[in-house]
Amino acid sequence: MSRSQIACAFDTGSTTIARVKSTSAGSYTMTMCRTIDGGLDELGGPKGMRLAKKLVSLLREWRDEPVALSFSPAEIRTLPAWFPEQIASGSCDELCRIEAGYFLNNLESWRWHDMKLEPAAGQDDKLTRRMLLFYPSAPARFIEQELERHFEVSTCGVHIEPLARLSAGTGKTQTVLELEKRYAALSRSVDGKIDYFRYWPVKDESERNYFAITELTGSPIGERTVLVTGSEVNPKTIERISRETSHSLEPLELSRWVSSEKRANKSKSPTATIRAVSTAIMALNDGIG
Repeated sequence: MSRSQIACAFDTGSTTIARVKSTSAGSYTMTMCRTIDGGLDELGGPKGMRLAKKLVSLLREWRDEPVALSFSPAEIRTLPAWFPEQIASGSCDELCRIEAGYFLNNLESWRWHDMKLEPAAGQDDKLTRRMLLFYPSAPARFIEQELERHFEVSTCGVHIEPLARLSAGTGKTQTVLELEKRYAALSRSVDGKIDYFRYWPVKDESERNYFAITELTGSPIGERTVLVTGSEVNPKTIERISRETSHSLEPLELSRWVSSEKRANKSKSPTATIRAVSTAIMALNDGIG
């Protein structure tokens, strides 16, 4: 049976809305994707209500479909954690809060995305390996509350996990290098299960390139082909990183996972499209059953 999912992907200055349909055969079709001005910076200030009203108006056409939210702040904070294997969701959230209390000042100013990782070599089998991704709570809380007045908000979180989980159902390994103005990140997933993740805050292009080259030459990433995405990806950067490593860098593209209806895509960039569509796909997959 076909199901549909709306996703709103917020970066600092814009918001990309996508609608994705799934079928019982496990395929996906993007029926709509567009970018509007205004993002997390606006949601954190006096223009936030104007952006919220615009989103509500745009989404009324699909008012009966769930909405998933993903956030791409300029920078996040990361914290490795290990939780008991058998743990209730409420207890898991409480453990996240405890870990955050040791790690952050002004805890209420932050939200966390609890990203489960595959076990590491020699890890106690009674524990699960996690990566807690912390991001500012005020913009996310504001837009979630405004949208919940009109729609069912199914999931919220950072866009990094949806990108890493695009390999779900493929049986293949996927390595993604993300290059943004203030951070770089590398993830590897196998059939949707994330087994490697690294994140570096950076100040400039040289630090960003250093992270990418260091990670690709020193990490246990065995695949020659690495998929690259982010606002700071350009031919010069790809050429330099490829030259300094043994890896071939290719753009992370929508066509690898999902088809698109004619003239459906009106987003501002491939990065924006991938973030919104992957958020929708992850919500569809997590909603099964």
